[in-house]
Amino acid sequence: MKKILLIGTGGTIACVKDNSIHLDTPFKITEHCKFDDVIFDCKSPFTVLSENIDFTLWQMLIDFIKSQNLKKYSGVIILHGSDTLAYTGALLANIFYDESICLTASDKPVEDKGSNAVKNFTDAVDYILSGKKGVVLSYDGIKPADCTASADGNDKFIVTGQPQPKLKNPVFSSKNILVINPYPSINYDNFSLDNVDTVLHTMYHSATAPKNALDFIARCRDKNIPFYFVTEKDKAEYESAKDFNSIIFNCTLENAFSRILLTRK
Repeated sequence: MKKILLIGTGGTIACVKDNSIHLDTPFKITEHCKFDDVIFDCKSPFTVLSENIDFTLWQMLIDFIKSQNLKKYSGVIILHGSDTLAYTGALLANIFYDESICLTASDKPVEDKGSNAVKNFTDAVDYILSGKKGVVLSYDGIKPADCTASADGNDKFIVTGQPQPKLKNPVFSSKNILVINPYPSINYDNFSLDNVDTVLHTMYHSATAPKNALDFIARCRDKNIPFYFVTEKDKAEYESAKDFNSIIFNCTLENAFSRILLTRK
């Protein structure tokens, strides 16, 4: 018999639907999936709809995983909500990269017709039983947690970018990260830098950004606030990006966000 640590944190996979979709019981998926060769050790440090995940809960999850004797288990499965699945996955991938951990979620409560809960959970179990190391997501297939962007409006998670260098001694610390997405006629005067620790600016799909970002970068520099562009591309070829520095290439927003939280300023 294989033993798997099953950590329930909430999410749709732990929800029921009546007048609305709301949290039910954290491990209900195990009532719908039976495995003859697996024992689940079920533990729940907290339950939350993942849109409400915050730094305090992330710290609780990290501390909880570190407190467990992982050598007792074939691996860890974390039941999570899909909204912030890619963020939590990226965070854990940069801390526990030498462990066997799979985060899984679902698009609908498990009782709903057409829910992918059972398939996603079964795939998660299969991943752990395979003996592979690394942190992955199980959602319509197995995906590397540090190279997966958040789901689009059709609930599709996209694998993109490349693995980043492993962080040495990553330590989680709360930071006020201002995330900016470009759009036409963006006015950077609308963004206050009060209490901002770091600015993370996404780029258009061509690895470009508005030229007036340069003035905003200067404002950040004057206030000694680190500024980074992030793109899933491996280079920025357009003339409009030639004056941009501090570009994080081959990286999802979620992974860049997580790595900033794990790096001392």
